[in-house]
Amino acid sequence: MNQENTAIIPFESDPTVFNQFAQSLGLGPGFKFIDIYSIDDENLIAFLERPIIGIVLLFPIQKNDPPNTNSTASADISQPIWLKQTFKNACGLYALLHILINYPKLLNSDSKLLTYCKENSDDMNKNLNQFIIDFAQTNKKQFVEGSGSSENPNPDDVIDLHFITFIAKDHKLWELDGRSKIGAPLCLGGVQNANRGSGHVDLIDEPLVKERILQYVNNVENEKDKLNFSLMGFAQSFD
Repeated sequence: MNQENTAIIPFESDPTVFNQFAQSLGLGPGFKFIDIYSIDDENLIAFLERPIIGIVLLFPIQKNDPPNTNSTASADISQPIWLKQTFKNACGLYALLHILINYPKLLNSDSKLLTYCKENSDDMNKNLNQFIIDFAQTNKKQFVEGSGSSENPNPDDVIDLHFITFIAKDHKLWELDGRSKIGAPLCLGGVQNANRGSGHVDLIDEPLVKERILQYVNNVENEKDKLNFSLMGFAQSFD
């Protein structure tokens, strides 16, 4: 966090980093972040732990957004919690929060994030800035030393990469972007594949999620930018 409390040290796209911060936020056992090396190569997908109930996409910031596959869902559909990003370089933290805050049953009972969810159930954005400031200050050492293997940039540095999240809720697939121009979660459409017996939608099986990710990949201005994409899954752990 910088001195003005307007920016934080950005996350690296690394499951170890996301797992450490998830545990600091109160994630209990049973799920973890993993690398996804392909969304369409069955040989690589076969080695993934499943189900994958959240996907985090890192991509180069683009001049034009890929076209919306759908507008926001109608008011009678139960939407996931969407958080508005107000801190610079905090998109990784918001991507992580978008997963954990929408799966509160995976949080430990003494989790400060779970307490926050219960106390702010009427408006999850109302006191979020102060929660993030407190979390960043309490975990300052983790932000400085544990934000990945690369050299940590200054919180005020300009970063040309951005994180977003994909989850499922009530048989709908959703894109959660803290900087969304529509100011709400984006509904991609309905779940197409049956659950694998876990009670969770396995996002790696969902064509609409794959199509949306490929829209981002194919929207780059320079082919070299495709090297800057990365994917992580939030998967059931069998360790």
